Amino acid sequence: MKHRKSIINHGVPLALQNQIRDAARHFFSLPTEVQRELLQADPFSPLSVFTGLKNEGEFRNWKHTLGLKNEGEFRNWKHTFGLKPNPYMNTNLLPCILREPFLNFREKVGSLAHGVAKEIFAGLQLNADLLSDIHTRRQTMTVNYYPPCPERNFTYGIRPHSDFWSITLLMQDEVKGLQIRKGGNWIDMNPRKDAFIVMIGDQIEILTNGMYKSVEHRVLINRSIPRISIACFYAPAEGDVIGPLGKFMSKRTPLMYRAVKFGDYLNHGFSKPLNENPT
Repeated sequence: MKHRKSIINHGVPLALQNQIRDAARHFFSLPTEVQRELLQADPFSPLSVFTGLKNEGEFRNWKHTLGLKNEGEFRNWKHTFGLKPNPYMNTNLLPCILREPFLNFREKVGSLAHGVAKEIFAGLQLNADLLSDIHTRRQTMTVNYYPPCPERNFTYGIRPHSDFWSITLLMQDEVKGLQIRKGGNWIDMNPRKDAFIVMIGDQIEILTNGMYKSVEHRVLINRSIPRISIACFYAPAEGDVIGPLGKFMSKRTPLMYRAVKFGDYLNHGFSKPLNENPT
């Protein structure tokens, strides 16, 4: 089983993929005052636009870093609109330009994620029906806008990291930027507008006791062209306890991770620098 792959013929219409990309471009072109109405500092809020820059002066719309901290010399260069849908969410909170495409996209990609999870767990010869249900209970979607970056002291749109979740489905536009670490090398993931990139996250690494590693990835900045991506993250509920399964432990492969509630894992992960794995 590959730890990441690109899939097409996935059941999400290209017209819907283009619609949500266009809506995202429209949203991030809105005046800063409109975006600021949605600005929230809590990464666990159901609906949020984040900035990692703590400037007290003018809000610089082209220089947000959504939900991520600025640590050290490497800063992240992106804007992000985040949505953590739940059955009780007031969909009227969504900006009208995003509401219809977001909700349609959520439904289509949710079905795709469940199917991908079943394939992963079946490949591991586990109870695919049960585990795919568990590991897609929580859905988080982020719409990321990476503005062109003329400043030479910036390197990353987002720094090297793995995802806290179980599975990530990522849709890109036509602009390069995403790289995956393979061994000691960084490999370009060439964008294809009709495809989704599937990446295994930390919870699968924990479940398999390190047999399958979460995918380390990063985004490089572009000096002249903006980039849009939509990331859909799937994971257990916050109260679910995730730990290594006995199948993946032996004298040769002793216990590597302790069992932990997913919510506690998230809390711990969000409190650390982006490139530090909370496991």
